[in-house]
Amino acid sequence: MKRNIVFGTLESRIYIIFTVMLFSTIFILQLVFFRFVTTTIKNSTIDNNRTLLKQLVSQIDSYISEVEKLSLTIAEDIQIQNYLENENDPKSSYDLEYKLYNYKQARTDISNILVYSNKGKFLLGEPDAKLNPWTDIENSKWYRDAIDKNGNAVISTSYVQNIIVDSYSWVVSLSREIYSSNTGESLGVVLVDLKFNKIDELCRSLILGEKAYSFIIDSMGNYIYHPTQQLLNSNLRSEPITELLELNDANNNGYYFFSDKYYLIETSVFTNWSIVGATHNSDIITDWKNVQLIYTVIGLLLFLIVGPATKRISSGITQPVRKLQAIMKTVENGEFNLIGKIKATEEIQKLAYDYDIMVGKIRELIETSVKDQEQKRKSDLIALQAQINPHFLYNTLDSIIWMGEMGQNKKVVKMTSALSKLFRISISKGNEIVKIRDEIAHVQSYLTIQEMRYQDKFNFLIDIDPELNEYHIIKITLQPLIENAIYHGIKECSNKGFIKITSKFENDIISISVADNGSGMSDDQVENLCKGLESNSDEYPAFSKQGIGLSNVHQRIQLYFGIEYGLSIKSSPGFGTTVTVTIPALTQDGLK
Repeated sequence: MKRNIVFGTLESRIYIIFTVMLFSTIFILQLVFFRFVTTTIKNSTIDNNRTLLKQLVSQIDSYISEVEKLSLTIAEDIQIQNYLENENDPKSSYDLEYKLYNYKQARTDISNILVYSNKGKFLLGEPDAKLNPWTDIENSKWYRDAIDKNGNAVISTSYVQNIIVDSYSWVVSLSREIYSSNTGESLGVVLVDLKFNKIDELCRSLILGEKAYSFIIDSMGNYIYHPTQQLLNSNLRSEPITELLELNDANNNGYYFFSDKYYLIETSVFTNWSIVGATHNSDIITDWKNVQLIYTVIGLLLFLIVGPATKRISSGITQPVRKLQAIMKTVENGEFNLIGKIKATEEIQKLAYDYDIMVGKIRELIETSVKDQEQKRKSDLIALQAQINPHFLYNTLDSIIWMGEMGQNKKVVKMTSALSKLFRISISKGNEIVKIRDEIAHVQSYLTIQEMRYQDKFNFLIDIDPELNEYHIIKITLQPLIENAIYHGIKECSNKGFIKITSKFENDIISISVADNGSGMSDDQVENLCKGLESNSDEYPAFSKQGIGLSNVHQRIQLYFGIEYGLSIKSSPGFGTTVTVTIPALTQDGLK
């Protein structure tokens, strides 16, 4: 049968302590493990993204280097230099523009190519295109920067190029000054406008996560490229440029966390551009929901495993204690059961062993005490019996003396003979148990003596079934009952008394009744008399004077045969009293 845990018990306390400790440990370990995993994944992802970002920087540098080589090829072209140095030649300008056009068509990332001389001459990569008449090229930033760099390539920020009629494109320009191969003098500037398709392709090829993106800024924080450039221009979106520049100036491998995103920055030595990679926090642990589900399942499994295991451990500790408790509790009911061998810890086994030793000693003491008490009780009852015999002997001898003085010799002989038989049977070779026929012979002699003493004041009838003769009874059981009938019943009655002794045999129970027609007793008297039979005579002083014989008989019967046997009394005022002796039907072999 399954036993539930009762709170407040040792088992419940062990169960709660173990459960709390285990689940606290599991929770802390899961928390530490989760923090460790997330930190490890975050650092790993950031390191991986930084490597990819460096690769992107290298790819962009390679791309700009190719464009720079193209610009250098155009700047060193002898035909173009000759065109810039000499007067206009329509045919040669057309051929040169067509050459530039071929350069442009060969690459999808070039928006336009322009060669502009110091004398105002120019070549366009679109032969049919025209310059805006209001355009002041020599004051353009890309032009001035190229002149300042003395032949080195200059890369601009992103801007709208508007030098061509009806053309307004977002571009990044690469420009360089052209020098004459013959004289070394400055001839003009070559401009290559780049679209963002190649840069966009390279930036998008950097896979940092589903929500990640990359953008490019220059050293001043101006945007070179951003996938949502229009939102930035409209102030609908912003990036932490200032913090990114500070992070870049720190020249470390750190990151900046802002708006649930991790920002990494790498700067190109070649272009002086800074490429920024933004990784969303949700991309760090892409399967966060699965991780939560796994932790939940693990927690549930641990609960299903740890709970019963903890209960089993606590039960294993407390079950032997409960067994000890149950066995010890039987002592309250007077039982002294031994525990014996018990499956438990060494301490509990030692406790059970010591308990068994204690119970064994208590058993020995109780047995010794019971034997001593029983022996004392038998001695007391024998002493009481001895008190009856001298009392009766005194009265009988007094009667014999009186009859002798009256010259009633025959009666003296008859009474003396009855007294002799009475004491011969009473002695019964020292045995306490006699046959019923001997007890009846003893009663016969006793009644003969009493009948002679009271001068025919009563008659008696003994009607005992002969089949009971061989069964056994405690000696001098019936005499005290007859004596009570005479002294407390018939003696107080004005009419002639009558004593009848009868027997009954049923269900291995022998009942012998002594009935008189004396004065009888009230219900209260009968009740007090019955209480006196079961109690100490000191508690009922009046009873000790009148019913010491009845108490002696009743206690001797229960001592030898058990508490279910003894005397029962029935009486009514004016109708006499009947005292019944109940004993088991036992032969000598069946006696205790």
